[in-house]
Amino acid sequence: MMRLCAAIAVTALAACGRGGTTSSVPATGQAVPHAVIRGHLNVNRTAAAAVARMVSNATAHYKPLAGQKPKLLALGGRRPLSVAAGNDLSYYGGPVMNGGTEYNILVNCADESCWGGKITQFQNDLSGSALIGIANEYNAGGSYVSGGDYTVSYDTSGTLQDADIFNIVHSVVTTYNLPTGYGAEYHVFLASGVQQCSSSAGGCYGAQYCAYHGSNDYSDIGHVLYSTEPYQNISGCQVPSGSPQGQLADSTASVLSHETMETITDPDVAANNVAWYNQNYGEIGDLCAPANGVSVGVTTLGSDAWELQPEYSNAVHDCSYDGVNASG
Repeated sequence: MMRLCAAIAVTALAACGRGGTTSSVPATGQAVPHAVIRGHLNVNRTAAAAVARMVSNATAHYKPLAGQKPKLLALGGRRPLSVAAGNDLSYYGGPVMNGGTEYNILVNCADESCWGGKITQFQNDLSGSALIGIANEYNAGGSYVSGGDYTVSYDTSGTLQDADIFNIVHSVVTTYNLPTGYGAEYHVFLASGVQQCSSSAGGCYGAQYCAYHGSNDYSDIGHVLYSTEPYQNISGCQVPSGSPQGQLADSTASVLSHETMETITDPDVAANNVAWYNQNYGEIGDLCAPANGVSVGVTTLGSDAWELQPEYSNAVHDCSYDGVNASG
């Protein structure tokens, strides 16, 4: 357990969308043991504008750089259905994930090496761990497994925008007939040197945020949950050097865990459809992020040690790595 930064003042479920997967996708509950490339796709950037016109209800929430604060939702007069104490998360009635598959989209890299080479290893370690068990305080439980990697070739010159991320995700989902809805999340990994800004999240990589998660509705494939995962080994996003899996791999894993946990507990991150949220400090990962003065630490998931940020537990009213203890 880690104590929440003293600088934080004390303050007063939907079904999956379209189904159908190809035979190359593991069955529900079946984890990919190692990084497996499920397919490669050339995605045309000129299609981004047309795909963006298919999108509605686009919302996103970013993980700020260390030293900055999260951009909070404007909830107005909305009252939570359950009122939490102190720094705890309150429930506002929106949907949550109750298990699902995590799909990785690797942009312009043949494998996971561009991000430290251990994305799937981390997802397998996180699945069923005490850390992800903290999410069980906020939903009905369930398992979260890796659905494998899909590599994409894409023109990343200039600055990528929301439309580019929407285009990449849409192309992968439709080409491979992958599921949408609240049982799947798509993580779009961008390599070192790629710049990206998001109107949905309200900022730019390296200036305001390290990464973000979001959701939107496509007119043809329905509701999609995703995260945008730029290169994390930069100032304000990276973990300290000398970390167990290497600075790049652990930095990638720490931010990925942040976005994964936030998607589970607040997938739509919309003021009119928010789930678990703290009106002063944000989502489950925000309360325990370096941006709020909480240090990363080494924890063991499965048989591997990782340097990660903790997540907020209402059960212990503090940042924690241990959902087993948090549930007791």
